[in-house]
Amino acid sequence: MSGRSIKSAERTLGLFELFSREQRPVTVGRVSTALGIPQPSVSMLLRNLTDLGYLEYDRSSRSYSPSIRVALLGGWINRRFGEAGAIGAHLNTLQRKVGESAFLGIQNGASAQYVISQQPETPDRLDVSSGLYRSLTCSAMGRALLSLKPDGEVLSWARRCNVEATEERFKVHEPDFLKLIHEVRERGYAMTEGDVTPGLGAIAIPFAPPMGSMPMALGSGGPLHRLRSKKDLILTALHEFKSAFEGRPAEDRQVPEGSFEEN
Repeated sequence: MSGRSIKSAERTLGLFELFSREQRPVTVGRVSTALGIPQPSVSMLLRNLTDLGYLEYDRSSRSYSPSIRVALLGGWINRRFGEAGAIGAHLNTLQRKVGESAFLGIQNGASAQYVISQQPETPDRLDVSSGLYRSLTCSAMGRALLSLKPDGEVLSWARRCNVEATEERFKVHEPDFLKLIHEVRERGYAMTEGDVTPGLGAIAIPFAPPMGSMPMALGSGGPLHRLRSKKDLILTALHEFKSAFEGRPAEDRQVPEGSFEEN
């Protein structure tokens, strides 16, 4: 596949992730700003997807939105993944419960990548969005994911991350990092305190989603002073979320009354 084809695919997927985050029609200007794509390229992308029937155009507001064709494409995915749709609703409840950003992430090469997030309406927050990448070795979700792997594989990823690190501070000392992953395994969660962004941190635990087989990391993050004071609350909420999905038949995966439900 050519570089141009890859870029076009990335932009198309980025557009639909933008729709997922904002849940409203978008204009050419909004897409350009959110995705960092020149407006002429955005206009061409939106026109092409409209011509193919994947978008609808509203002349009065000059905005675009996904068409019914997109919803129908996802029908078989909904049948296969069953309860996956409930994850977003539960994550929203988790975010409101802890008052900080909440997220789910996966490993993507030598990075951890956010796949869904919910954020509070406060300026001093951990600002994350779907598709954003973080260091696999320096982020809480990356460390939670690495804790699921054998030591040899952990060291292999640590070496690769060191080679690909964009800043010296993102490089890890392999023996010390392996010891850290052992601690994450023992206590069941990873916590970072300014490792990626000064003044901000996150707490994450491994999470087996109710669809597919790819491990995920479930977490919450925010300013360090709040994160530290809410640590017990966050860990309790994360494990309640996890227990609502893991290890039970789909019909039994309900949030325990009085625990995960909002007070």
